[in-house]
Amino acid sequence: MDTLNADTTWDRLGSIAQLLHQAATQVWSDADEATPDSPLHDLGLGVYLAHSQASALLPDDHELLDIDSLPNLEVRTPLQLLIEAEELTRPVPLHRPDLVHGSQLVVDLCDLIREARGLGY
Repeated sequence: MDTLNADTTWDRLGSIAQLLHQAATQVWSDADEATPDSPLHDLGLGVYLAHSQASALLPDDHELLDIDSLPNLEVRTPLQLLIEAEELTRPVPLHRPDLVHGSQLVVDLCDLIREARGLGY
C-alpha cells in the first residue's frame, strides 16, 4: 500500500513545483545582477528545468494549491527552497508507473542543492 494517497501525492508535487518556481525566480534575479558568465545562470536554468520536471509529473487537470499556503517563500534562500523541495519528494511513491520519472527529479534536486551550496547560497 502506498504511503500517500493520490491527492496527497499530487499536492506534494504541486508544492515542489511552486518551491522550485520561487527558487528559479530568485536565482534568475541574482543572475540578472551578476556578470554574463556567472554560474548563477547555469543554476537558474537547472532549477527552472527541475520545476518543469515536477510540473510534468502532475496530471493535466491538477489545480495547484494557493501559493499563500507556502508561507514566507520570499524570505527563504534558493538553497532553503531546494532543500525543502527535495525533502517533500521523500514519501512520494516513485515506484508507481505514472511517477517513474520522479527519480530523475530527486537526483537533479540533489545536484542543484550541491551546486547552490557551492555558490554560497
